[in-house]
Amino acid sequence: MSEKIDEILGYVLRDVTSSGLETPRIEPVDWYNDPQVSSAMIYSVRDSTGRGVSVQNDLSLDRQLVAVADQIQEWVIEEVGTTHSNWPQCPLHPNNHPLAARIVDDRGVWACPASNTPVARIGELGPA
Repeated sequence: MSEKIDEILGYVLRDVTSSGLETPRIEPVDWYNDPQVSSAMIYSVRDSTGRGVSVQNDLSLDRQLVAVADQIQEWVIEEVGTTHSNWPQCPLHPNNHPLAARIVDDRGVWACPASNTPVARIGELGPA
């Protein structure tokens, strides 16, 4: 696994663990097979099913954060099902929708998808 994807995953996985969820197992696998893309595999801690995560190397750090956060959010929702289908929960509309990874003012943030209001930078999400 390249240092790039490792760094990006580190930010996003901080948000996963701050929500009380288990961190997936990560393995360095260049499954994408493209020098312009960094990739790795994440594996479920409960049943070892895997999923690829990738990011374009030529994007800004914030755009990379958003791309990987989208992929990890999808994994969390699939991994834990109904118990966290609203992850990360939007504090502005707690039972309506999860936050969305977005670029707001050139920063990678978790934002309310209804109002585009930033709630936290990716990697700095507090406990749910």
